Amino acid sequence: MPLFQPCDLRKDPNTGYAASSRVTTNPVSTTWGQGPTDFSTVNASIGRCGGSPGCDNGTVGESYADIMERMTADGALPIPAHVNVAPAGMLTTRSGQPLAAMIKNPDLHAIGITPSAPDAQDQQAVRAGTGIFRRTHPLTTVHADDVMGPRQLRDVGSSCWFKVSTPSLKSLKLAVRTPETRVSLTDPAVAARPAIKQVSWVGGYLDGVTLPISNDLTAIIGGRGAGKSTVIESIRYALDIDAISRQMKTDHKNIVDNVLHAGTIIRVEVETVTPTVQRFTVEREVPHPPVVLDADGLQTKLSPVDAIGSVEIFGQHELAELAGDPPSVAELVRRFEGSGGEDAELARTLQKLRQNREDLKRAEDGKVELENELARAGRLEEQVRHYETTDVPAKLAGQQRLTQDQAIFKEGKDRVAGARRSHTNFMQAQQVLDLAAPIDGIEGAPQAPRLQRVATAVATLNAKLTELGAQASRAFTSAEAEINSAQQEWETATADELAGYGKVLRELNELGLEPGKYVATKAELTQLQAAKPRLAAQVQQIQNLLAQRDGLLGELRQHEIRRTEQLHTAVRAANEATAGVVVVRPVPTTDRRRILEVIRGHVTGQRTQITAAVNALDFSPRALAAAIRSGGDALADFDIRGAQAAGLMSAGEALARELEELSVDLAVEVLLQIDGHSGLRTMDQLSKGQRATALLLLLLGASDAPLIIDQPEDDLDNNFIYKGIVRNLRTLKGKRQVIASTHNANVPVLGDAELIVALESDGVHGRPAEGGIGSLDDSTIRALAENLLEGGPAAFNARHHLYGF
Repeated sequence: MPLFQPCDLRKDPNTGYAASSRVTTNPVSTTWGQGPTDFSTVNASIGRCGGSPGCDNGTVGESYADIMERMTADGALPIPAHVNVAPAGMLTTRSGQPLAAMIKNPDLHAIGITPSAPDAQDQQAVRAGTGIFRRTHPLTTVHADDVMGPRQLRDVGSSCWFKVSTPSLKSLKLAVRTPETRVSLTDPAVAARPAIKQVSWVGGYLDGVTLPISNDLTAIIGGRGAGKSTVIESIRYALDIDAISRQMKTDHKNIVDNVLHAGTIIRVEVETVTPTVQRFTVEREVPHPPVVLDADGLQTKLSPVDAIGSVEIFGQHELAELAGDPPSVAELVRRFEGSGGEDAELARTLQKLRQNREDLKRAEDGKVELENELARAGRLEEQVRHYETTDVPAKLAGQQRLTQDQAIFKEGKDRVAGARRSHTNFMQAQQVLDLAAPIDGIEGAPQAPRLQRVATAVATLNAKLTELGAQASRAFTSAEAEINSAQQEWETATADELAGYGKVLRELNELGLEPGKYVATKAELTQLQAAKPRLAAQVQQIQNLLAQRDGLLGELRQHEIRRTEQLHTAVRAANEATAGVVVVRPVPTTDRRRILEVIRGHVTGQRTQITAAVNALDFSPRALAAAIRSGGDALADFDIRGAQAAGLMSAGEALARELEELSVDLAVEVLLQIDGHSGLRTMDQLSKGQRATALLLLLLGASDAPLIIDQPEDDLDNNFIYKGIVRNLRTLKGKRQVIASTHNANVPVLGDAELIVALESDGVHGRPAEGGIGSLDDSTIRALAENLLEGGPAAFNARHHLYGF
């Protein structure tokens, strides 16, 4: 049996994996390692096994169980090598119960296979741990072929990958105990994704502290008051991310005001992968806004979200609060489909509808005002007829012609003034002013000639509109001057006639015929008759606006259908991601506050019937709008009658139009599988902790954005922390960055955190403990985890004893 020879481990700084590229093996066992282990002890242990160089297979003198026990006791990591290579491989010489006894040996953690050799009879069952080969803990498979020269390193079986913080035997021992997250037979692929790389503080509770952050799972541990929540809320503050729940908003402000304090500087180094890998530093001094610095430390115009994209942060108890808000959960589920957040197209359509509604109101109010004015024409005509039996009309016939002339001058001026106002508003609209702004990014572009055509077209249009605007302005001035000139000439030409009629008026007054009243009434009537053609134009404008509204409502409906389809797609993805543990399904939201607020703005008094109708499961605001237009019988179908129905009908078209712009959004109902027998339970049937568990399971699979959670176990059931959360955390390795503060051992230990940060406090400041930044394969980190999370070895062993494990 050859003496132990250490392997060569090459560490990849991006993945944390180290590749074993030189392993010396033998048919009985293989020991790997490099570091402070006393290998003379290991070599002596090999000698004590009873073998000698060149001895026949199976004549080592000691049993397999004794060899495994002795080698483990002496600090070695025994790995049966070439197990599928005949004639000496362990899987080729034994089968059935004898092989099962060897496989289930408590000191066996890994076996070495040769991929170029055919599978042995029980190889698949052994690797899968099924049937008689079922083990309490998984068996690690490694590639451990002999490497006799550099060329053999190209062979598939010559190397495998371990995720370790240091290339040591102790690190390898931990790695083979958690193969799912730390051992890979091939070069592990890591998905490109945005990540937080480091956080540091100048001033405040964590003054002078710099914390590295892992690309995968970072666990922040420590006693009460050590600064775990301060780290989480500092990142939230630096990245300018608002808390969602009301209580979390208050808690966040308290930490910023009372723990960070004014003048504290927080720096968060981030890495983005789109469109290329870039590093930025988000720097924020309390209480000022954040700034984003590039890799050279120069300030940019970017916002934090531009630098790293979306980051999801949830403070203490925030998940439990959100779990009771179905619309918020629906937005969370939409992230599975990639449509979470504000829908810009929908927002634009709603804005157009609001503008259309306001334009319609102005046009209809103008039409009503004009109709009311024209309605006075009949009364004025009747008053004029009273004078027809007197000499007043005949003697003032010429005067009435002059009055009609004056009405024409007034109407002409009014129309020109209105047109000028509209023209000025158009020319000062931001969209028109934007035409004069230069278009950047053309110079030096590969398709610059074609891009320049765009800039030229915009510039030409701007020049043309400017020219037309100037022409229009001159035309308005010319029209106004022409009307004023005509009026001046008219006044000169009719001056004598007007003076003569003054004498006539005096004579008629002496006779008691009140010619002044007749003149005023006739003048008012003439002006109304001159304005009458405007009514037809206003009617046409209203018809055009109504047609535009119909189109916008159809557009709104298409947006809502699209969002509904997106939600269904996201629901399917969410259900698939949680493998049936959490089931979500679309339901109408029960939050109808916005609809009730709109109605309250139009209807006073009792609204109990209206509220009940709005809160009905199948309520549609557009159906209610149609009922308001139809009248009492239609409202009765909503069980709205009497004074409340009258109130809705009195609000009329104004309320109907506002209602038809609203909709009952889809929320999602969340159901959680408690165990394999009790079936699914709704949120109402779950405890606060179970609700938070369901939401966190959804969160973990929703996107690849960094996820930061402050002590999630505070609201989670312990059973689900391991069965649900920890298992999901392990599957996210290489896919998503997770940062969690915790005092529950399941998260960092069983979740196999790539980085553990242990914080402590002196009562004034928080800081990392001595040696408190590292991985679980570091003995110092394991000791800190034992003390902080388990209460120390004595407490853990006491529990172990009392539980009878």
